[in-house]
Amino acid sequence: MTPNRWLLAAATTVLLISGCGPGGFILPPREGPVGEKHRPVIRAIAAQNEIGIGYLWKIYIHATDPDGDIDKIYVSFAQLGGSYPSLPLVLSQPMKEINGAVLTWTTLDGSGFQMGAIYASAEIRVEDRAGNMSESKAIEFTLGSFGPGDKFVPPPPFNKNLVYGQVHFPIQSDNDLVGDDGGDKGE
Repeated sequence: MTPNRWLLAAATTVLLISGCGPGGFILPPREGPVGEKHRPVIRAIAAQNEIGIGYLWKIYIHATDPDGDIDKIYVSFAQLGGSYPSLPLVLSQPMKEINGAVLTWTTLDGSGFQMGAIYASAEIRVEDRAGNMSESKAIEFTLGSFGPGDKFVPPPPFNKNLVYGQVHFPIQSDNDLVGDDGGDKGE
C-alpha cells in the first residue's frame, strides 16, 4: 500500500471509529493545563422563569476561564420523573469569556399534549479544551401550555445581543413521561 493510500485508510478508520460518519461530529482534542486553578467559572446565569410551550427561550450565561480556552457549553434539563443528559454545544473557537445566550425551542419532546404547568430546571456547565469543567449552576422554570413568550431583558453584565447556538429541549408532557394507562377499569 502506498503511503498516501495508507494515510487515507487510517483517516477513514479514525473518522468511522469516532462517530464522524453521517450525522456525527468531531470534538476538538483535549489539550492544555488541567487542575483546579485552570477550571472555568460560571459567574452568573439568567433566564425568564416562566415560558410558554412553542417559544424560543434564551438562557444567558456569563463565564470566564483563566486560560482563555472555553470551548463547550452544556445545558441539561430535569423535570419530576426524568432528567436528560446534554450534548455539548461546541463553540467555533476557544474563548476567555462567554457572555451571551443559548437558545432552546420549547416544544415538548414526544407526542402528548400538556394541560397545566410543568416544573423543570436547566443546569449549565462549561468546559475548556483541556477538559476542565466548571461547577454547575441551575435555574428553575415553569413551562406552561398558555404561558408567555420570552420577553426577558437580562441585567448587566449579560450581553443580550450575542447567541452562541441552540440546545435540545427534551422536556416531555406528563402523559409521555408516565404514560396514559386509560385509568382504573375495575380489574
